[in-house]
Amino acid sequence: MATLTTPVNIHKTSTKFLQTRKRSNRRLARPVRVQAALPNQDLVNYAQLQLVTWILPMTIAGRLLKVEWPQLAVGLTAMTAAKLGLAANGIIHY
Repeated sequence: MATLTTPVNIHKTSTKFLQTRKRSNRRLARPVRVQAALPNQDLVNYAQLQLVTWILPMTIAGRLLKVEWPQLAVGLTAMTAAKLGLAANGIIHY
């Protein structure tokens, strides 16, 4: 009974600590100059030439002859290796 007659004190949490702004000791990022890693323009031209002159036509011809994609990939890889081998030995020039 004694607890019912005593006044109830409700403690509110202080909002002063919630409103303060914390400052962090961060260093500012320095601007760093970054150069783009672009490929050599001759390499880009060579890759486009190879794609248009023999990879794309061989792919289209292979699909018209009902060759499946895995077999087509193996064939194009073998042809690429053969061309690179012949070019490295000086037999063909392109």
